[in-house]
Amino acid sequence: MIDLGMGVSVLMLLSPANNLILDFAKKKPHLATGVPAISMFVNAIIVLTYGSFLKSYSVDSKLFIGGILIAIFISMITKLRRLLND
Repeated sequence: MIDLGMGVSVLMLLSPANNLILDFAKKKPHLATGVPAISMFVNAIIVLTYGSFLKSYSVDSKLFIGGILIAIFISMITKLRRLLND
């Protein structure tokens, strides 16, 4: 179960990065069409780096990867809710 929590904790890195990207898109609306690509690239770099560094510390790698997937899903839902509300 610790591995699941360790995977979900990548959300602490994804949330500020997504907020930064969305704030940038608000300030420069003419660049807003590139937000999905930039967000996907930044999130991929964060998740792959986090996963590669901490995978060796996990006991059950399937739970660790499952936690990362849950964090990505939560991050996407949060991002969509923020985009729709703004």
